Amino acid sequence: MNLLFLAGIVAVAVAAGVSLMYAVRRAARADYFLTDTTRGSAIFGVVGTAFAVLLAFVMFVAFQSYTNARDASTAEASAVGRMFRTAQFFDPAQSDELHDQLVCYGRAIVHQEWPAMADGESSQVVDQWRLDLEDTIRQLDQRTPLEQSGFRQLLQERDIRSETRRDRLTEADPVVSAPVWVILGLGGAATIGFVLLFTDRRESFAVQAALMATVAAMVAASLTLVWFLDHPYEGENGSIEPTEMERTVANMEAERPGLSPDCTASGDPRPA
Repeated sequence: MNLLFLAGIVAVAVAAGVSLMYAVRRAARADYFLTDTTRGSAIFGVVGTAFAVLLAFVMFVAFQSYTNARDASTAEASAVGRMFRTAQFFDPAQSDELHDQLVCYGRAIVHQEWPAMADGESSQVVDQWRLDLEDTIRQLDQRTPLEQSGFRQLLQERDIRSETRRDRLTEADPVVSAPVWVILGLGGAATIGFVLLFTDRRESFAVQAALMATVAAMVAASLTLVWFLDHPYEGENGSIEPTEMERTVANMEAERPGLSPDCTASGDPRPA
């Protein structure tokens, strides 16, 4: 998350809340609104607690989605690395083809699919390398016991790679729906608005402004955090980056220094 952006949102919320408090104090005819602050505090506690419970539940769901996205990207990178090593059990020509396609697949994820996931999309380039991998795997020789064992292992890792990529792409779509955001917005507005009922011109404005600023800051920061967790691939500070896949691609290239895959550094197929 861009910390300056977060600070800006909180500052705007605080400024708006404090300005509203000041305007209410100036426009109020009576010195105070609530004649029974104890009863008002009890009602405020109910409203605040209801909003806090809902916010906590939504934040838990968003954090779980964020964690799943991070775990899936790590597991996918590990599966690609294991497929690369397992490919060495086959005929050199077939092994080289698999190595080339796995490197291109990893490059395309880093440079093509990761930026696309910020918009909830996948990459057609990655899909094409996936199909090429499937074609190559189907044509592998299985004459020796070593090749047969390697083929079974390769299929297992292929399935893991496929499942984890699907999980990674699934988490690119927000889990917090629009109705939930509406309810969260109403709850936050009600919580901030209820503070205005405690306006009392007999008290120092600085004290009441601090009360409003605290509530507004916490509401704004919490809602922004939910949005950040619900968009794990935004490319901001703290967002999930393709670090594990980058390491896997670097390791594959280091294990086969003479490898010259049929793709560019960004994973695009080279022109025929």
